[in-house]
Amino acid sequence: MQKFLAPSLSILVILGVLGSYYFLYSLNKKVESIEADDVQKQEVNITPVSEVNDECGEVCKSQVYKAVAEAIATISGSLKTPTQTSLPSTKTQTVYIPLDGPVSTTSTAWIDMPGVEVYIDVEKDYSKIAKVNWEASLKVAYGNGQAFARLFDVTHGTAVDGSEITTISNATATNVSSGYLPLWSGRNLYRLQLKSLTSYEATFTSGRIKVTY
Repeated sequence: MQKFLAPSLSILVILGVLGSYYFLYSLNKKVESIEADDVQKQEVNITPVSEVNDECGEVCKSQVYKAVAEAIATISGSLKTPTQTSLPSTKTQTVYIPLDGPVSTTSTAWIDMPGVEVYIDVEKDYSKIAKVNWEASLKVAYGNGQAFARLFDVTHGTAVDGSEITTISNATATNVSSGYLPLWSGRNLYRLQLKSLTSYEATFTSGRIKVTY
């Protein structure tokens, strides 16, 4: 509301100054006439308009013009568009942590793959709002059966919930990925585990953990 009042008050000031100037100018231009009483009338010598002195001379006019200019400048300044404040960037970043292969197993139970592992502290290394998932390239010999892979939290001795991925009847490496993973806080060691459904060789060719923050 104050932004709109300031320009309005300035406009009123301008109108007031102009009105005063016009009033003074009109008084100096007016010709006075004197009426006689009912019995006698006297002639009044009227000074020609061209001879009336303008009491508001050049100095007066310059002051009026200066006041008007300052008022207009005040209005112009108040109507300027306020400077826009830059918003913090919301662009996300993505980091990929590689898991090297190939490694294989014919076991139908989960088997650790030592060496295919990584330490991660999500909050410290990235941020509190970081999201983590992972992806891998899997295959099963002769396309006979099913290959499984998952991440195992060695620090806490438990498989990472939601990390299990699989490919069925694919003799060539196929990319598969997990959903977001609820990793435990702190610095933990995550290791790859593999298994085969039918004892045909299940192979992990390569993979990576994806962190978005």
